[in-house]
Amino acid sequence: MLTTLASFVGLSLAGAKEGVHFHRNKWFWSLIVGNLFGAASALYDKYLLGTLHFSVPTVQCWFSIYLVVLFTPFTLGWKLRLWPRNEFTWRWSIPCIALSLLVADYLYFWALRHPDALVAVVMSLRRANTLVAFAGSLLLFKEVNGWKKVPAVIGILLGIVLTILGK
Repeated sequence: MLTTLASFVGLSLAGAKEGVHFHRNKWFWSLIVGNLFGAASALYDKYLLGTLHFSVPTVQCWFSIYLVVLFTPFTLGWKLRLWPRNEFTWRWSIPCIALSLLVADYLYFWALRHPDALVAVVMSLRRANTLVAFAGSLLLFKEVNGWKKVPAVIGILLGIVLTILGK
């Protein structure tokens, strides 16, 4: 955990060179709050799947129903143009992304269902998707100072590996 935290500090120092000051950035704090909610959600998922023995499809079904309920007001607001927005353009990537998210969530729930699954390890692996996003931003979008952030990202990866190995 210390390796991961030290790497995040290194990443923040690299970001500070770009003019991003994490202690004053509302999006950074949104990420922190989002991670706390994600951790609480993972613990609840483990409780539902591991202790109450709900099936994976049941948990995923209710998760999907809650998403529909949660996003219906936003969808109506978007449709009624209650705020400025861009026009919607259909792309085949939309159902592909939806299918990918469903499969990813199913595998996540399936992993948590096993009695030996440790929430910290499953969450560490789930958060490893940051590495894919970083590689994409570096290679596709030519992120500013991206190569200077590589050591910190490698440190985060090392921290994930050490957490999984239990070191």
